[in-house]
Amino acid sequence: MNTWAPPRVGLRSATWVFCFLSTIAVLVLLRATNTVLEIGPLLAAVGGVLVLAGLHLVYTRLRPDPCIGAVSGGLATVTWAGFMAGIAALAGLRTGAPLIDAQLAHADAALHLDTAALVAWLARHPPTGRILEIAYVSAVPVVFATVVLLALTRRAVLMWELCFTFAATATVSAFACAFVPAVGAFAHYGIPLEILAEMPNGAGRFHLPTFESYRSGVLDTVDVRHLEGVVTFPSFHAAMALMTAYAVRDVRGMAGPAWIWSGVVTISTIPIGGHYAVDLVAGAAVWVAFALLARTRTAAGKQKAVSRSEGRAPPQVMVLLHKSYRPCENSASAGAQAAGYEVRGSPRRCRATLPRDLCSGDAERHPRSL
Repeated sequence: MNTWAPPRVGLRSATWVFCFLSTIAVLVLLRATNTVLEIGPLLAAVGGVLVLAGLHLVYTRLRPDPCIGAVSGGLATVTWAGFMAGIAALAGLRTGAPLIDAQLAHADAALHLDTAALVAWLARHPPTGRILEIAYVSAVPVVFATVVLLALTRRAVLMWELCFTFAATATVSAFACAFVPAVGAFAHYGIPLEILAEMPNGAGRFHLPTFESYRSGVLDTVDVRHLEGVVTFPSFHAAMALMTAYAVRDVRGMAGPAWIWSGVVTISTIPIGGHYAVDLVAGAAVWVAFALLARTRTAAGKQKAVSRSEGRAPPQVMVLLHKSYRPCENSASAGAQAAGYEVRGSPRRCRATLPRDLCSGDAERHPRSL
């Protein structure tokens, strides 16, 4: 179905509030870690988000347009949340918290997953590695494309669910770097160079220079044009894959391909993203928690709307005709009563309130209670 359904204002508002709160948390983290931001790129990013937010305000309040309002609002929130998450992840590395790679590797062993063997197999099958690389790098663009798709097909409810879960999951995943950082499976296991040479360029270790620079204190400035993915636990790529496929569950012809794509992206997080298997489980758990919260708010909004409609009296048009008024084509009549209107008022009120097809016939009507 592609009929427009206005989103619950509560869920939409929650997304904006979450972005605002994440901004405050990022400012606190920057202050605590003595991290600064490049002003020029930051102003450009803020300007872009403000333009989108302004368009959303105009096309939802002043000149309502379902498509433009939803597209601009959705893109504004996911862009805002993405910038905040990227900044938080890099600044969080400067806290100096102990690495948890040993614990993550132990959890992988409990799951009977041999990451080194998986990487070695992939190195012997370059085409598979290339497919996984494409899937991995497509995760973020596909989220933005899905926001636009849902907005243009007038699925505002699904779009705001996606935006909310993206903002919340990105924030939680990014701030994990400040408390439970991990360098990644490739560095921890020491994958041999000859195997790495057969892998896609940078697979599993693309983030290491940035990771080490911020963690060691060499870098203390964040440029929002270069926000590297340094989060290992939980896996935000796994969360993005799941939330995107779930968001298009009602789009005909897209649910199946979306879940296939989601599975490929999830698999790619280990050999391409350098994740542990337990990272995927944690990322999925974070997404499920916020997805359930979003669905709960959606269900509560529906129940509240139903309760309001059940408790509201049927609409009535009050038209009281003067006794001397004669029948005319615009007077309140049997047509109005048949439609459930209470006939009271004046002839002028009749013309101003009732449709022409309901205002014809005998003007001599007595008030009727509904």
